[in-house]
Amino acid sequence: MQTRSRRAAALTLALLLAMGAASTCQAGKRGAERPFKGHASGIATFLSPVEAIIDYTGHATHLGKFTRREYLFINEDGFTFQGTMTFVAANGDELDLDFVGMFISPTDAIGTYTFTGGTGRFVDATGTAEFEAYTPDFVHVRVRFDGTISY
Repeated sequence: MQTRSRRAAALTLALLLAMGAASTCQAGKRGAERPFKGHASGIATFLSPVEAIIDYTGHATHLGKFTRREYLFINEDGFTFQGTMTFVAANGDELDLDFVGMFISPTDAIGTYTFTGGTGRFVDATGTAEFEAYTPDFVHVRVRFDGTISY
């Protein structure tokens, strides 16, 4: 009987150690930096000459098809801006970010996204992405972005 108990204890210990190793691997994987890129098209609604909400649809790595809402605030200088945004992934997970940017022509802008967390798998998301945006009429907007994300 003692041999059977020892084997059961050894098997239990081996399983616990294997589970600990697996969770350590998952924890290491969770924070890994991954490429993040995508594109979107949207419609801007100006609330004032310096404040807009832009609703987009698009596609990105780690999100699949997404929707997103952007809150844009144009600074007093008239060519730099900042804001916040939330992506909603195909499965409902949300990815939040802050952004800053500047117009480089009357219709083109560039800037940086900084990921600040979210929900689901993005709860502790971090990273950055560079973006390029184009608007022919300050209503329709197209954007492309490329960077890295950890979650």
